[in-house]
Amino acid sequence: MGGAYGWGGRCVLPGGYRRPVVTFACFDVETTRLDSAEGRVIEIAVVRIERDGTPAGEWTTLVDGGTDDLGRTDIHGIRQAWLEDAPCFADIAGDLTDELSGCVPVAHNAGFDLGFLRAEWQRADLGALDLEAVDTVPLARSLGLPGRLGRLAEALGTPLVDAHQALDDARALAGVLVALLDRGAVPPSLPVFGPPLFRPSPSGRVRHRPLPSS
Repeated sequence: MGGAYGWGGRCVLPGGYRRPVVTFACFDVETTRLDSAEGRVIEIAVVRIERDGTPAGEWTTLVDGGTDDLGRTDIHGIRQAWLEDAPCFADIAGDLTDELSGCVPVAHNAGFDLGFLRAEWQRADLGALDLEAVDTVPLARSLGLPGRLGRLAEALGTPLVDAHQALDDARALAGVLVALLDRGAVPPSLPVFGPPLFRPSPSGRVRHRPLPSS
């Protein structure tokens, strides 16, 4: 137990008031660069889970970043042809808002993912994005565990099938989060995401990676 939170599935607040612990929304982005001022988001995924790891839904899409320079395709594996009919970020901003709303966002090395989402939000003329997230890197280091997601997942016995694919990374992150909490890691806060007052409408558009050839 840490602070006001008992990780057995209930939230205990001052005065003995209890309410269910909120759903976690583990998210990941794949990008063309490491700098959000220059790079673009070209894939995003959100995996929602309850505290015990029970799945609550997942969503993913490729994103047309409006550039032919996709950066390290040898790492993320995304091809230009896959993005030709993919939605742009403005198209999926409302869908992303719906996926995160009412949840505690979680990311690994959260500053990276948050920086890109905020930059894309502004490029889409949606104003400032008030989004914070639990970062699993300091949680892992507080327990003396590796900081890199692949090594951390391995140390915790969590499957990571295809690193640098947004959905697989987000799924692995969900397992990592549950394992870290089970081992006693305590987030400094649980920032529940509330949608902006003027929230974009969801489009329902998605474009997934092609299935690997058999």
